Amino acid sequence: MLQLRLYDCVASRLPSLLGLCQADRPQIARYVNSAQRRLLYCAEAGDEGWWGTWAEMAFTVSLPATTTAPNLPGPYLTTPREVARLEAVQICDRPYVPQNQFYEYLQFGNGRLPKQNCCQRPLIRQIFTRNNVPTFVDINPAPQNILAAPTNAADVGKRVLIQGLDNNGNVIYSQDGLNPVLGQFVVLTLPFVKMPVMMNQITGIQKDITQGNVQIFQLDPNSGVQTLLVTMEPSEQTASYRRYYFDNLPPTCCFVAAGPNVTLPTTPQVLTITAICKLELQPVFVDTDYLLIQNLEAITDECQSIRYSEVDNPNSNVAMSRAHHQNAVRALRGELAHYLGITEPAVEWAPFGAARLERRKIGLML
Repeated sequence: MLQLRLYDCVASRLPSLLGLCQADRPQIARYVNSAQRRLLYCAEAGDEGWWGTWAEMAFTVSLPATTTAPNLPGPYLTTPREVARLEAVQICDRPYVPQNQFYEYLQFGNGRLPKQNCCQRPLIRQIFTRNNVPTFVDINPAPQNILAAPTNAADVGKRVLIQGLDNNGNVIYSQDGLNPVLGQFVVLTLPFVKMPVMMNQITGIQKDITQGNVQIFQLDPNSGVQTLLVTMEPSEQTASYRRYYFDNLPPTCCFVAAGPNVTLPTTPQVLTITAICKLELQPVFVDTDYLLIQNLEAITDECQSIRYSEVDNPNSNVAMSRAHHQNAVRALRGELAHYLGITEPAVEWAPFGAARLERRKIGLML
């Protein structure tokens, strides 16, 4: 199976159909990236998306130590930039579907979780979407020193913009030449560069395109402990990652198997979960970059649809633009049928809702 790259688009008939030369890599990449976005976000994509736009991943989630029943706030999971959302999660061989942010604000629902009072908390294990965050680990409560460290010497001199609150809780502003800036620019040096002010919270991180990864650390001024907050990849210019909250997550899978009377661990535990993830588009720039949409014919048709939609006289080319878009969608649907089949889809039917029969008191054993 060919894994589609920008090089394959350049070497195909796509450039000639767009009136471009093969040497015009930046313009071809712009067309390809736009075509991928249009196909990824179009209404025909449905919930699951096209072939190659989802993947099964494993994550490790850290749980705090406890010596009591697991009626404590559960852990959080921050997904990497390649993940757009978690479609479904398996915890200890049981599937769960994440709920969106509006779920906890339903008028007659349970309200926002976690709840510290165990009597007010539902016992159902659930997963909830939280806001996007700029770091995988939050800053510790005390004011912290923030360090930016390049991993490639060629990135010395590149800039990183760090935004957030200073040690007094005030929003950090600075001046970049003649322009006022929300945040503070720092210039990368080896081994690291330190923010000129201590911080209570990071609300955003931006950086130049680099040759290697850039790591952001916090340095505790009292203990001297250094903690990695986030690692930004070379092509990553802004840091924004989806976060999920797991309510009633068990400390171990043995707890689920043996029941609530099992002795709980007294040391922090790491639980491995698996999930079907909808993948996020990563724009292509150079020949070796992989495309998310893995159908060259669909990309070619969608690029032509874009070209026809941008001509000076749109009225005479609307039909052509729509026709090429329909051809692209038809090619993607055919690709799904080719790899997944048509007669054996995955179907879930819950006539009594998501609750198990014993919860409805209509099981074989009441």
